[in-house]
Parts: sequence; structure tokens; C-alpha cells
Amino acid sequence: MKKILISALLAFSMIRCSYLDVVPDNSNKIADDFKNENTANNFVFSCYNFIPNYNNFRQNFNWAMSNELVGANHWTAEWFDFLKIQQGLMNRSTPVLDIWKNCYQGIRQCYIFLDNIENVKPLTISPEEYASKKKSWIGEVRFLIAYYHFVLMQNYGPVVISDHLVPYNATGEEMFQYRASFDECVTKVAAMFDQAIADLPLTVDASNYGRATKVVAQSLKSKMYLIAASPLFNGNAEFYADFKNNNGTQLISQTFDKEKWKVAMTETKKAIEMAESSGNKLYTYNKTSISDPFQQAVMNCRWGMVDPWNSELIWGYSGNRETAGSGGSFQTHVIPIGWRTSTPYGALGPTLTTVEMFYSKNGIPADKDPNYNWANRFNIATGDETIELHRNREPRFYAYIGFDRGDYEISGTTKKLLLRANELNGMKSFTTDHLFSGYAVKKGVHPNSKVDATQFNITTYPYPIIRLGELYLNYAEASAVYNGTLDADGLSYMNAIRTRAGIKGLYEAYGKALSGEELLQAVRRERMIELMFEGHWLADLKRWKIAESFFAKDRQGMRGLYDRGKTAADFYRETVLIGKPYIFDRKNYLFPINQTYVDVNHNLTQNPGW
Repeated sequence: MKKILISALLAFSMIRCSYLDVVPDNSNKIADDFKNENTANNFVFSCYNFIPNYNNFRQNFNWAMSNELVGANHWTAEWFDFLKIQQGLMNRSTPVLDIWKNCYQGIRQCYIFLDNIENVKPLTISPEEYASKKKSWIGEVRFLIAYYHFVLMQNYGPVVISDHLVPYNATGEEMFQYRASFDECVTKVAAMFDQAIADLPLTVDASNYGRATKVVAQSLKSKMYLIAASPLFNGNAEFYADFKNNNGTQLISQTFDKEKWKVAMTETKKAIEMAESSGNKLYTYNKTSISDPFQQAVMNCRWGMVDPWNSELIWGYSGNRETAGSGGSFQTHVIPIGWRTSTPYGALGPTLTTVEMFYSKNGIPADKDPNYNWANRFNIATGDETIELHRNREPRFYAYIGFDRGDYEISGTTKKLLLRANELNGMKSFTTDHLFSGYAVKKGVHPNSKVDATQFNITTYPYPIIRLGELYLNYAEASAVYNGTLDADGLSYMNAIRTRAGIKGLYEAYGKALSGEELLQAVRRERMIELMFEGHWLADLKRWKIAESFFAKDRQGMRGLYDRGKTAADFYRETVLIGKPYIFDRKNYLFPINQTYVDVNHNLTQNPGW
């Protein structure tokens, strides 16, 4: 298995230099950093320290930023920066997250390594062993250079390609560089990934979890090609006809190129084959014996994200390890209140948009299933204690979502949620932490995290950056767009995801083979369900160029149940959550570059609308 255990990376003294703020490197410090194989190895670790904080819901640039989740009523953008993205409050002077600076600092750190690694003299190992280690180190650092460029491209589109260490006394074009066109970025960053792949190992042993591998590099390279083929960047004259450098370079292609989807298919297939040959496979829960297929599927999906270093994970992040009560801890903020008097806060919960996204038990959208009582979904059936919306759904619904009178796995056991006002897990005061939408998150909460009257301890796991299931969905999407149908591999991958999730194969569920727009919508919905709460919704809606229309219905407020309802009739009401709008305008497809950097570099073009 190929994974990255950032928590194992050592704390390291950083040279705080960036692409836009270059100061002389401390030559004496650098000499110490490269005096032997141990100090050089530590410097490699330092190059990982600029990876975005994926497991912090306040800081991750995609995760809690979509309308999958809504915060407590009294949460404000003053204290929770993610709300600035949800509510369209970003600006170019003080962007919510300075991904630009962080990634270029990481790139610079990597080039310092490459420029100094030849100075190392091995101290305790043979020249042959050192040569092998050095090759892997160089591969890791070259991978990180490519990865940081990839993160920049995901968020800003076309970027400045940094292909060497800019000296502190550089002048002219070397210091004040232009953004490359997005297509040029793809070509150059793909070459960086390829250069890294040549030196990286295919696998690592348990003592070296935390190091990049060929599979990680190829997987992210293939994802970059998927993004490049997507409507936001592939022939987007509608948005970006005037998006140019001041030298006239067009930064986003104006003509759709269907063959980009073919490249995405080819590169993703290569990543899948490399991963599978190295032992990756879809996760299946096997900690206990389960006879019921439906419950087996629920447990597959309940544990797939949180079972550490499982067979499906290709690359995971566990830096800045979650601790109970910490400011950005996901589990601290989503585990419901009531089981103890202080933390967890239980103040970040799924919206009705999220809840309604799941299929019926028949594997098709519930509102399109003739056998599902969609029209009466907010009613309670005779003899039941919760609404029709919570019944007869697919297994992933029960693995991902906690609902009133439903099960919640925590503390190594299963508890019943009581989410109505003044109940155990419900709202006690409208102005204190509670689940404003009336729903709780289960996916991403480890069932063995401990919550009771005397303790709150979080069981941590690596947050999935990319896993095999995503590669399967990436291939299926590329096949659907390029071919208009799913080829044999695309259908096989799609059905493998659905089978693991306990629902019928795609064509069997829909009662026919799908093609064209109908197929594309089915593939996209499958992806949104499968990858929910893993930081993909916002990024995908952007690259599909449909974020404006998707979020438009929430402009006056995201939707949930009526959190102040004390009776079933009052609680189970579709409610617009006043004060929690989701506002997405066209400029939000790309992050703003901090205007300070644009002012300093006269050749740097700001993103459209900012």
C-alpha cells in the first residue's frame, strides 16, 4: 500500500522564503542541513510540511466549503473562515487561504534540496545504500514540486511555473514571471510528475509509510489530466475570452478539445493498473462477520474512510493530527452534543441537499424511483418514528448520515440519535452549538472515538487525498464524456463502486443502458455520493462549470429540518436556514491571488472578477 503518513514527518526549521518574497538563504544553516544522510533525510521531511491541512475543516480549501455541510446558527465568518467561502465574502486583499504563497514556499524548499543534495557525505551507511536513498529522496522532492504546482492549478487555474530556484538577487523576467497558459502548465507539470516517477519506488514498507511512490505520482498526474479535460479549462470562451497576460498570452483554451478526455482515460487507466498491481483494492469491512448483505455494505462505507491505511487508500494526510477539542478538528465539530456537557460541539451537520442526494435502495435517485414515496418524504409512516425520507435509502445513506431516531456508531457501540429540540442530541438554545440542519455526519467520524460523561478521545486516521475508488470514478467520467457511453472498463469500475455500496449495477438499476447527457448526470451523481465529505463537491462543481446553477437555490439559505421543533410534526419540516446562504458568483470559480503579489509582480495577472 502506498500512503503518506505526514504525522511521522519531523518538525523542521524552515527558511521562510517564497516565490514572491525572496531573501538570501542562510548558507551556514543550509550547510548544516546537508552535512550527512540524516540531516538530508530531515530536509526531505521538511519539504512535505507545505501540504495543505486536509483534515482541518476551517482551513481545507474544498472540504467544508460547499453546501454539503452547514454550521451552527450563531457561527459567523469572523471566527470561521470557511463561511467566507460559503457566503461569498472573500476578497483579493485578504484571501481566506493563501494557497499561492504556501505552495511556492514549498516549491522553493524543494529546489533548495535539489541544489544541495550533492554536498551530502554519508556518515553511517555504505555508498551503495546512500545512492539508493538519494535517488528516492530526489524522486520525492520532484514529486512534491509537481504536486504543489498541481494544487495551485486546482485553485487558481494557470499559474507561474517554477522550474528552478530563483536566486535572491534575481532581476527582470527571472524574478517577475508571467503565468503560463493552463495547457502549458499541464504539459510542464506532467513532465515533472514523470521525472519524479522515474526515481520513486513502487512501494514502501511499513517503516517508510509517509513517502511518495510511483502510484501516488501517477494518480495525481492522471487527476490533473481529468481537470484539464473538464469544461472549466477546456474551451471556456464563455468565461475566459479576455483572460490574458499583459503580453497577450491567452491563459485558458478557447476551443474544446475532445481528445483531452482520451488522455485522461489513458493516464487514469495507467494509474489504476499501477495501483492494483501494487496491492490496492476497494475496501471491504472484515472486522466482524456480517450475514446481512445490506448491513455489510453499510459497514463497507462506514469504515472505508476511517480504517487507517486500508487497501483502498493511495495517498492520505495525517499531519496536524486531530485532537479532541482542537479548533479545526472535524470530529470535534460534527459529533453530536448530549453525551457529555462540553466537547464535542455537534455544530456542523449535513444539509437537506446532501440528504436528498442519496439513491433509494434501488440504486437510482429517490425522486425518480416510482417505488419510492418521494412526494410524502417528510411524513411519518404508520407505526414508524422517523420520516419516509430516512427509509428505504441506499446503504451509503446509513453509513454517512445521522438522522433523528436513527443509529449513530460511536464509542465502539451504537446509540440512537434524539435530535429534536431539547432532546439529548438536539438544540438546547438557538444561540449555542447544535446541529442547525437537524442532521449529523457519520462518515469521517471514527466509530471508536470515545464520547461519554467522563471522556472525549478522538481516534485518528489519515484523511484521504486520493483513493482507488476515486480513480475508478475518474475513469468512468472520462469514458462517459469521450465515448458518450461507458466502455467495458468504465462500466466495470462504476459497478464495482456500486456493488461495494450494496446497490445494483448501473444499467440494471436504471433498467437500460445509459448514454449521452443522461449517462453523464448519473456518473456525476455517483461521484458526488461516493466522495461526499472528502473535499470533492466544490472542486467538481467548479470544473464541471455548473457551480453557479447548483448553488443558486441556496442563495437565501441552505436547507435543513426545523431545529427548534419539539414535536415530530414541527421538527420534520423542510426549512430554509436563515443566515446560512450559499453565495457563488462567477468569479468564485478561481481563487483570488493575494493582490499584494500582483502589485509586486507587474507581469502577474489577477484572476477574472477579482
